[in-house]
Amino acid sequence: MSEILCQICDVPAHGNHFGAITCRACSAFFRRSLIDKSGENFKCLRGNDSCQLKYSGKFYCKKCRLRKCYEVGMNPKYIQHNRDKIKASPSPPQSISTLVGRPSYIIHCSPVANASKITIVDVTYLIDKANDCLDYGPALLNKKLKILDKMNIANEFLDSFEASEYSKMDQMTQIPVLDKNFFMHFWEVDFLKTAKWLSFLDGFEKIPRAIQIQILMATWHLRARIDRLSKTAKLRKQMKIGEADFMVSTNACLDLKTCKLDISWCSDYPNEQIQFFLEGSDDWVHNQVVDQMEELNPSETEIAFMTCQFCFHYAGKRLQGYILTEMEKYLDLISNDLHRYYQENGIKNYSERITRMMKINNWIQKVIWEKRWKTELAEKFDIFYFKFSHPEMFYDCC
Repeated sequence: MSEILCQICDVPAHGNHFGAITCRACSAFFRRSLIDKSGENFKCLRGNDSCQLKYSGKFYCKKCRLRKCYEVGMNPKYIQHNRDKIKASPSPPQSISTLVGRPSYIIHCSPVANASKITIVDVTYLIDKANDCLDYGPALLNKKLKILDKMNIANEFLDSFEASEYSKMDQMTQIPVLDKNFFMHFWEVDFLKTAKWLSFLDGFEKIPRAIQIQILMATWHLRARIDRLSKTAKLRKQMKIGEADFMVSTNACLDLKTCKLDISWCSDYPNEQIQFFLEGSDDWVHNQVVDQMEELNPSETEIAFMTCQFCFHYAGKRLQGYILTEMEKYLDLISNDLHRYYQENGIKNYSERITRMMKINNWIQKVIWEKRWKTELAEKFDIFYFKFSHPEMFYDCC
């Protein structure tokens, strides 16, 4: 497992502080700057408000360090005042039942793990299917196209590729329950769509197939998240779906107020007893991000950039080594292509749009990071009784 880095200074992070993943030093700096109001007097060392890290862990310009704190999502409203060790009144210790979110008797009476009951979800067949999908893209495209143009075409193609019982219908389908059939169906659709999406990348066919599969396993659920968020934001803005609707495919959505979650196929506990371990609806659908996307109203090219940036950055940081090197090459290419896109379309002062796109990606990444420890805790308490044949494929997956 790769080490999680501070979003401010790139040293190993300690946890979520005030809305961002940071180290203790950056957390203390942000809190101190606001508590004693010293941040109001910071001045940029260079005078252009664009100073960068001198090297990992060192940020000499306080004003630019504070600016970056805000850019990655740190929020003053999360600061708890009156936390001085002398003045603060002691708080009661947190009990295990409070931590886990269910009565303590449930923990002591937890169902005994039964090895014979463990369900193995074999996804080997998906990897076999993905091998064919990874060879698809190059035959369709003009080699002279820029990478973002190709990925834009890939996104359009994927909508037509998604042949399912939901998307074949002319009218929008409401999904009433998220059950085993729902998850198995969309895991397959999302995995194979992402395999075809990756095949549109310049030079991806030259990467060894085993490495291609690793990248696919790390990014398939990320591409699906961005795709669903962008579809939901677009259709809500056009008032084609309601504010409580969330898109899960081209012609299928779920109503956040009425849709039910059925976990009887993977846990002996009822939903209300393990709510702590289940992603809340706002975590899964990122309603705050949908609102930001509606306001930003990104173009198809910008959506292609956001998807690539999110997937490539995550895959590189998680898998490291050769994959990190390859992903950084793609990140440079898409950045250059986005700059070219803005210039060709006469869009000036676009730095604000890029900042807002990165803020959206960072927010989704933060939610994913915050869920990791819940997953580990659920494994300790045997909350769920299924395992995957390829667990690396579902690491950080919703």
